[in-house]
This record gives sequence, C-alpha cells and structure tokens, in this order.
Amino acid sequence: MKKKLVLLVLIVAIAAGVGLVLPGVMNKAGKETTITSSQLEDAINISQLSTAEFVYNGVAEKHNQENPDEIDCYIAYDANVKVGINMEEVTFKINEEKKTVTPVLPKIEINIATLDENSISYIPKNPDLSLKEVITLCKEDAMNEANHSDKLYETAQENLESVIEALLSPILEYEGYSIQW
Repeated sequence: MKKKLVLLVLIVAIAAGVGLVLPGVMNKAGKETTITSSQLEDAINISQLSTAEFVYNGVAEKHNQENPDEIDCYIAYDANVKVGINMEEVTFKINEEKKTVTPVLPKIEINIATLDENSISYIPKNPDLSLKEVITLCKEDAMNEANHSDKLYETAQENLESVIEALLSPILEYEGYSIQW
C-alpha cells in the first residue's frame, strides 16, 4: 500500500513537471510566439499614472465681481500639480516583420492639483472670502500655470516612455521585439 502511494505521488509529480516544462520547450523548439496588443496592455495595467509633478508657489488673484478689471485681493499659496495619463488608454501598433512595438499614448493631462492650505496668505489681510472659494481660485491658478509649462509636459513624456519601457522590456526582449517611439 505504501509503495503504491509513493508511486502515485511520483507519477503525479512527474506529470505536473512535464506539464509545466513541456509547453516552454515546445514553444522554443518549434513555433514562434506572437506578441499581441492586448498582452502588452495587460502588462501595463495601471489605471492612473502620474509621470511628473509641478511644485508651485503662486499668487492667485480674486477679481471684483462688479468690475472684473479690478482685483479685490491676492492669495499666495503653495500647490502640487501632478500630470500623467490613464494607462488604460495606451494602445500598441505591432510590426511582426520588423519585430517592433510602437506605443500609442494618450494626451498627458493634469491628474490632480493639491493645495497646502497652511501656506495660504492674503494681501490685504482677512478678505471676505470663503475657504472653498480660496481653494478653488488657487487650484485654478496652479493648474493654469502647469498647463503653460512646456518643461513639465516634456518631463512627463520622458518619464512615461521610461515607465512603459521598464514595464514591457522583459516581455519584448524575451520574444525578440523592441520598442519604437
């Protein structure tokens, strides 16, 4: 009985080993593997990816409601603005002949703007504004400044390409593919 049990365990172990090893050996021995766009999209499956951060010490202006050319007060603040992409929107063009993969990236956008509420100061002091209005003005100002920063978007693009290369290079190199930007 004990010998039969040992023999059964040995047969199951051998079968499991063959099941794990044989597909890889067969793959290398005979047929070529094809990379698909959906495989690559699964490999970079991260919902939001922030690729650059903009730290801004700004001054927002509160314009008069009756006379928009007039400024009621200035609000000094510190903010962080992060830009990036939704990784679910990345697609790939694959050239089987040249064994190249070209990532198709969505537009880099602002992901989040956070305001350091402890950094807020006013000129003149104690204006008649709600905290919600102050936060809205400061975030809008920071996002506007970030949108006009070419360096921020250049850095974000470079970082995004590096992240995608890092995530995909093990898969692509194993199959003999390269990334083409």
